Amino acid sequence: MFVKDRMTPQPLVVVTPDTPITEAQRLMQAHNIRHLPVVSDHAVLKGLLTRGAVIRAIPWSAASLSVLETQYILSKITVGKVMLHDVITITEDVPVEEAARIMVDNRVTCLPVLRQTTLVGIITDIDLLSVTMEMLGARRPGLRLSVTVPNQVGEMARLSTAIAQAGGNLAAFGSWKGELPGEPMGIVLKVDRISKDRLMAAVTGLEGVEILDIRET
Repeated sequence: MFVKDRMTPQPLVVVTPDTPITEAQRLMQAHNIRHLPVVSDHAVLKGLLTRGAVIRAIPWSAASLSVLETQYILSKITVGKVMLHDVITITEDVPVEEAARIMVDNRVTCLPVLRQTTLVGIITDIDLLSVTMEMLGARRPGLRLSVTVPNQVGEMARLSTAIAQAGGNLAAFGSWKGELPGEPMGIVLKVDRISKDRLMAAVTGLEGVEILDIRET
């Protein structure tokens, strides 16, 4: 799965550097979005406007002003004065897990998607959370099983084979590794077409496998 499969493509809600902050704020509220790409002619990306940037644009003394006075001041501030200029971007052919790593490492909540210099979409943290939810089968009924196994070759195959032989269907899975060498590997599975007792019996008999949790979802 790649960025192009999960991004919001053009046409996007965008603004230009000359757009008043008040108009940008209205667009965010109207479309319930947190990010506005800032573009020039031909959809060339110039920056990014976030809700945080809009809040920072409000005068520190706004609490002592009337609504009309505050709106007047904000109407004189353009997007280009408060937008983020050094925007981290990505391309359409990047795997979604790499997009997630870039967001986490840089503590950002979205990545504009470019084709050369042209904006073609945007992918957000919500998009990637949706991917994670789907990969772990969050909306699929079944049994959610969490285990640890020895961190060595063949453990996933051994576990899935035992479940299949017991009549279970492996619908989704994810894994994580311990931070230290030799620590066991964690695996979370979504299994259907099998009872909880039968699944427990199939997994309990596997050497080196520890059940952390099992529940119906």
